[in-house]
Amino acid sequence: MIKRIGAIFGIIVVGTAFYFESLPIEGTITVLNARAAPMGANGNMFMVTLTMTNEGDAVALTGVRSESGGQAHIMNTEQTGSLVIPANGQGLLAMDGAHMMLSVPNGEFEEGSYQSVSLEFNDGSKVGVRVLRPFQESDGGMMNHDMSQGVEAEPSPAISFTSGPAVNAAGFEVNLALESFIFVRASDDAPHAPNEGHAHVYLNGLKLGRLYEDRYEVGALMPGDYVLRIALNSNDHRPYVAGGNAVEATLKFQID
Repeated sequence: MIKRIGAIFGIIVVGTAFYFESLPIEGTITVLNARAAPMGANGNMFMVTLTMTNEGDAVALTGVRSESGGQAHIMNTEQTGSLVIPANGQGLLAMDGAHMMLSVPNGEFEEGSYQSVSLEFNDGSKVGVRVLRPFQESDGGMMNHDMSQGVEAEPSPAISFTSGPAVNAAGFEVNLALESFIFVRASDDAPHAPNEGHAHVYLNGLKLGRLYEDRYEVGALMPGDYVLRIALNSNDHRPYVAGGNAVEATLKFQID
């Protein structure tokens, strides 16, 4: 009898351990505003943009997966380092930075419908996301930041870092020097005004957000190689260019 009770108890212990080991890891990322825009004429390829908010330590996006029978992958033209969302910060999959490409069978992603995807992170957590394909007439969220749509100004604006920042794994501040440019917090539908606008901040190609002042606070990061890029944009969301190149400041650094 005692042996039987012991065997049952052992089964319960093993089963309980398996249950807890099988529980999904609770992460610190929440995802909002997942939207898809059709790309090309085939009708089965979409660019997905979304906002990731991190309420914990720095974490890296390591993969994406379609949960609706399609194919998903991350596209990052900069191809530099991990896509890290700084501690207590945010990261955006965006048209002008790293973003998700989603392929679905023709006819299975109509306007007003959803596709399910999941985002995977280096801490083992996974976040399920419903991606909306908006009705075409209501989709004003995809702004054209393509370099071919860049805008020049006279005199040409310029941006640089004032000095080498004190890079620190716990976070650090960068200060910017501007020439022939004024930060203006305009509405999203504001018209272009020469030599004014805002900046976009990117870390290893992942967009961190917009900037409206001459300083930026980088949140705590995990060890790795990084490229911080801050690019000037017009009020109507076109990149400023000079001589065919983006008007931007770039900082390469390493966190040990």
